Amino acid sequence: MNKKILVGLTFVLIGCVLMVTAFLQDGFPGPIYWNNGPVYLSAKDEKGEIDLTPDQITSGKQELSALDVSVKNADVLVKSGDHFAVVTDKAEKANLTVSSADGLVKITSDDKPNWTIGLNNLNSHKIVITVPEKTTLKKLALANINGDLTIQNQKVNQLLLDEENGDIRLSDSKVLLSGSVENRAGDTIVKRSTLPKLKTYSRYGDINVTNSYQNVPADQAVFSFRSSLGDISLT
Repeated sequence: MNKKILVGLTFVLIGCVLMVTAFLQDGFPGPIYWNNGPVYLSAKDEKGEIDLTPDQITSGKQELSALDVSVKNADVLVKSGDHFAVVTDKAEKANLTVSSADGLVKITSDDKPNWTIGLNNLNSHKIVITVPEKTTLKKLALANINGDLTIQNQKVNQLLLDEENGDIRLSDSKVLLSGSVENRAGDTIVKRSTLPKLKTYSRYGDINVTNSYQNVPADQAVFSFRSSLGDISLT
């Protein structure tokens, strides 16, 4: 065999061994994120979680009373649990600012250039917020540009949801006083929830409201659903 071919095959074999070793340790190559500079995360690292819960709440110095979340490129889940927590993936951490004052927890996305390249960059970033059971929030406000909003098992006085490009899902929850839900390019789905008198409007989508909800004229409603391109379903 030609000496050059033999040397070439040797390097190829070494490369294959290194690639297999890297895969066994870290999984498939992950994407490269831009957060004030390129940041590489392997697929294994990307699945890791970061706890961003404000110390004022965990220490007991403040009691959670309201949530105000405004993000750009992540799915947001608000659920019930044993204690308050804000958790996100490692890649999204650099974009988020979490603060607390007088029981109001604010979560915002910083206005930074953001792009990703790589093999495994199809999954959306996630922000998971856990609200203690039996807590009644004075206000729950969620705003998102790209990503879904999901609310499960919550009890609030006022609910404000604003979605640009994603679905809104509300289930097993209770709104006591008032609120509004606006979705421009996604479906809005409500299941097994208690809402005050409401009005629904969709420009190009279908509307399905069962008798479990009080769908009334606009001048009587204290809660509104508006959609531009998606369906509205309340069951």
